Amino acid sequence: MEAIFEANHLCDLYGMDSISMGMTIAWAMECYEKGLITKDDTEGIPLKWGDGDLIVDLVKKTAFREGFGRILAEGSRRASEIIGRGTEKYAMQVKGLEISAQDGRAHQSSGLTHATAARGADHLTSLSCLEERGYEDVAAARYGKDKVQYLVDPLSTKYKGILIKDLEDLYAIGNSLIICWYEVGWPPVFYFDDMARLLYTLTGMEQYKDVQTLRLAAERICTLRRMFNGREGLRRKDDTLPERFTKEPMPTGPAKGNVCRLDEMLDEYYEARGCDKETGIPKDETLRRLGLSDLAGKYR
Repeated sequence: MEAIFEANHLCDLYGMDSISMGMTIAWAMECYEKGLITKDDTEGIPLKWGDGDLIVDLVKKTAFREGFGRILAEGSRRASEIIGRGTEKYAMQVKGLEISAQDGRAHQSSGLTHATAARGADHLTSLSCLEERGYEDVAAARYGKDKVQYLVDPLSTKYKGILIKDLEDLYAIGNSLIICWYEVGWPPVFYFDDMARLLYTLTGMEQYKDVQTLRLAAERICTLRRMFNGREGLRRKDDTLPERFTKEPMPTGPAKGNVCRLDEMLDEYYEARGCDKETGIPKDETLRRLGLSDLAGKYR
């Protein structure tokens, strides 16, 4: 435990993301255990799982790009491409960003969050706590009583596309207003109506009294992110997860035997977001509705 605290402290001091650092070290250790990474790659260092002192040392080496740290500093996706030999399979990342502690096999909507987030496996984009904490009253008030049994069931994929689209919009406004994530997401305290009242009180801007105006701004933010990624060549195939989540069943626990049924949720998400289901790119009518007509017809 002391080693974990020290490693996290060093990440803070060096300006490195502790999630990405931890997952990249985990990737290297698993690949070493499987014989895909050897001492020839690590300059003689045995990457033994559970070695706290080694973890702290690897954080330092990564920060200063020393020895094997030169490879770790690239992150798990690029590092696996450098090493090759099948190590790519064990890089738990989406669009180059390492996955955080959530597992889409046990918490289906978190898998959708990780897959669709514009910058990769980002749990600060739309993560839902309705399932994990059983907020039935919140689910009913926001989405209707008829959807509650599915929304609070972590293993159900029904309505999760609608949920994640809505939360992605909500988080976009929360982040724009610099509101603490723990008040917007965990627990689900603030919603669009709260933010509209807050924004008007702070700025006196009449248009933001209207919740629909705020929702429109949120949709515009999220749609522009998708169009940015579309310009860079990302499509539906990139809104995905490592095969560990989609093909390897959860080995133990309440979700034992489950995989993340991502495709069941993606279609619903794209429909809610106003995107083409084949490409994941926002439709022209969506762009026009949001006042983004100049982007219509692009990045098909």
